[in-house]
Amino acid sequence: MSFTSDLKKEIITRNRRSSAEKHKAGLSAFLRTSSAIGKRDGAYAFFIVSETENVAEFFTASFSETFHTELSVTRATMDRMSGRDKLLLQCPSEKAEDVLKALGLLKDGVLCDGIDEALLTTDAQKIGYIQGAFLGGGSCTIPTDEGKAGYHLEIVFSDRQTAVDFCNLLDEFSLFAKLTERKETYVAYIKNKEGISDFLSVIGAKNCLKKFSTLVEKRDEANNTNRAQNCMSGNADKTAIAAVKQVVAIEKLQKTGVLETLAPELQTLARTRLQNPAMTMKELAEYCKISKSCLNHRLRRLIELSDKTEKPKTK
Repeated sequence: MSFTSDLKKEIITRNRRSSAEKHKAGLSAFLRTSSAIGKRDGAYAFFIVSETENVAEFFTASFSETFHTELSVTRATMDRMSGRDKLLLQCPSEKAEDVLKALGLLKDGVLCDGIDEALLTTDAQKIGYIQGAFLGGGSCTIPTDEGKAGYHLEIVFSDRQTAVDFCNLLDEFSLFAKLTERKETYVAYIKNKEGISDFLSVIGAKNCLKKFSTLVEKRDEANNTNRAQNCMSGNADKTAIAAVKQVVAIEKLQKTGVLETLAPELQTLARTRLQNPAMTMKELAEYCKISKSCLNHRLRRLIELSDKTEKPKTK
């Protein structure tokens, strides 16, 4: 089961006994993200589209409890992109306009965009709206061992104003989402682990938050281990390159006869390095019984002398 499915399941479980006003806010958000509204025989009608059976069952029950009427399943179709079946839930035509008015989608006979502030007078209603929006048009992707996907939470709306209002609603809970347009829809999204963690906390998804936090901790630990290994590998490469440079310089001094003219301590170090090219600087300093700073100074001196020495002429 995907993390999105787990999250929607937990939202449903924690909201079965919510207040009527919270259910109403959630229904309004659900219609904003997953319904099609139009006119039939001069009157407004709508149906709800859902790819998830338990989400459809939850909102059917919530709708029945709030408006004392039943949504009917008109048909199921398959989404060609996802390959999943879609349930189409039909509202009775004689109730449709009253429902749309009550949910802030229809005013004075005209469909309106944006969130009706009357639905968001309490924090419980605001959280209910956020939960309803996620149930209707939300998804949350988290990294897996097999793939390269990052952290991404998004909720898709059919109109821009509702998406803007929704981002402003998230701001009230210090959840800072960005907004983008995608194929005639508007997407509010969060792409960082801290923001997604805060989102899960705000909507009360404690189980998913625990699972998410465990995954983040495990992934961060793996990333830190990889960075440390890469750093160690990089340092090893640098040490090897430096040792090769030192050996080449010393061999040049040896071939030109300059090495024999140097001070005894430089000659001793040069021959020790030639005999032990794989030694680290620490190991070489300990072997020569000198400090690392003294070792660095002498090796730099050997390289400087090599740079000033002409290459031996070949016959």
